Amino acid sequence: MTHLLPQYRRRQTGFTLIEVAIILSVIGIIALVSLPVYQQIQPNISLNSEIREIVSNLRYAQQLSVTEQKKYGIVFNQGSNNYALKNTDTGSIIKNFEIRSQITIADISGFTDNTVIFNVAGAVLESGTITITNLQNEQNIIEIKPSGYVKIK
Repeated sequence: MTHLLPQYRRRQTGFTLIEVAIILSVIGIIALVSLPVYQQIQPNISLNSEIREIVSNLRYAQQLSVTEQKKYGIVFNQGSNNYALKNTDTGSIIKNFEIRSQITIADISGFTDNTVIFNVAGAVLESGTITITNLQNEQNIIEIKPSGYVKIK
């Protein structure tokens, strides 16, 4: 007597090698197409990032001036492409900041000794602008108004 056992098909789980190869090929093609676009916009991303960091540090100096009731400022060194947070009452440097190598300080106007100084009310002693550029000669301008308002143009 032959006993017939029902034959069950095992379910296949996972992906086949061909499916994985196709997915990896698609990801590779997308990466190859995206790379030139990213390389083209990367300098502008770096410029915007550096501008936001400088503005953040200017606002921090302003906040320190108001909360500690002392004059604080940001001293820009155009030749070395860096800047420092400084207590202008004591002359002590609180922190130094380096600007990325592909970004440069193109122009600083309106500030004596390239220094933005905030008084105890949060206003600046002198208003002016700071122009920052990248390697593609794209530029952004930071405007500091007499009231201490810091704006990216």
